[in-house]
Amino acid sequence: MRVEQISVLLRNEPGVLSRILEAISNGNINILGLTINETAAFGELRIVVSDTQKAHEILNKIDVSHNIVKIIVVNLPDKPGELLKIAKLLSENEINIDYIYTLSAGKNSAYIAIKSWDMPATEDILNENGIKIVALKEINH
Repeated sequence: MRVEQISVLLRNEPGVLSRILEAISNGNINILGLTINETAAFGELRIVVSDTQKAHEILNKIDVSHNIVKIIVVNLPDKPGELLKIAKLLSENEINIDYIYTLSAGKNSAYIAIKSWDMPATEDILNENGIKIVALKEINH
């Protein structure tokens, strides 16, 4: 099972991010996870939201170019070495991680977003090793 993530290429200048976040906020959409990677001229915003379809419509209305990407979200115990287990499992199976980031962490667990070169194989490996893959409804509580 995969979770939809919205990816937006941003101009690296003041106000661009706040315009997007304001539109999403005004749509009463909760941001469950967010990361931005940047270069000199552009940044890439990746967000997981409570209502992907509504956010997609809002971004279209404000003329923000974006795409929807499927990612894997896992729930890990919040303790040292848990993320290392995933990195080792995928490495041992020659699967490269494109990117990884934290959605949220609580007292006892953390939700981690993963995008790899081979998503079906990644899901199989995680499932075979007892790593809990979650759906959007489990994150959006």
